[in-house]
Amino acid sequence: MRLNVDNYLSLLEEKQLSGEQVRRAAGLSKSTYAWILERGSIECETLERIADAAGCSVQDILSPDYEGYAENVIEFVRDGKTATLSLSQRRYITRVKQLAERYPEECKILAENEDGSLYAHIPVEWIRINPNMELSEEQREVLRERMQKLNSGRVAVVQV
Repeated sequence: MRLNVDNYLSLLEEKQLSGEQVRRAAGLSKSTYAWILERGSIECETLERIADAAGCSVQDILSPDYEGYAENVIEFVRDGKTATLSLSQRRYITRVKQLAERYPEECKILAENEDGSLYAHIPVEWIRINPNMELSEEQREVLRERMQKLNSGRVAVVQV
């Protein structure tokens, strides 16, 4: 993830906050805070802590992915209940938006950037890693025959 350092610093000025106040409230060391401001690179949880400490939304200080950059990130802590997603790929963004509409308590969209990227929370239990099945021609034929047998036993319903 990227912190929009310029937006962040102008927001601090507008709210008359010092970086030191935010750093302490977010629970960050001086070296970590300086590293983030210098590079703009930040973890999802740290971005949320800084936004809370600064009294703003994540979207206010989140830097949209730069053009041509297509990073999709899933971040969660072992034994945690919530995963944080940072998505720039349309098919995943669309899916998360559908889930947010269907399950608003479990799937929360925290920010949508001008470039279309999305920042959201989902339950960790929704994360799955499912490799595709690699089947030989013989295995495919066996599966095909099984499906034909199953389908041949079904009764067709005709509507008039």
